[in-house]
Amino acid sequence: MSESKRQTITSILNAIELRLREINHWDETRPSSEALGSSLPFCCDQLEIESWLQFVFIGRMRELLEQGDHLPESCAIHPYLEMISATERRLDDRLIHLIKTIDQEINLKNGSGERI
Repeated sequence: MSESKRQTITSILNAIELRLREINHWDETRPSSEALGSSLPFCCDQLEIESWLQFVFIGRMRELLEQGDHLPESCAIHPYLEMISATERRLDDRLIHLIKTIDQEINLKNGSGERI
């Protein structure tokens, strides 16, 4: 993966973190191991999507970037956020846009085959 692509993804991750902070969905308290260990997609039975983004997605992506590992080949978080917004509760439009942007960036065929 090019350094430019790594910088782009890092910038988007930073923007997601900033937006979560701006909308008061950045938590200083880490969820329990049980909550983080959920086997369901997005830990949806244990966490709100904002917590999953903070403690699972952003953390894992930053770890991969820092270690120089391959990123996932595909990412499909945006459809889940759209579903939540349509059926459960309205999510922040800017957050949804940032997630769509990172999904698109990751999906540009530069990954490891792993899926997040």
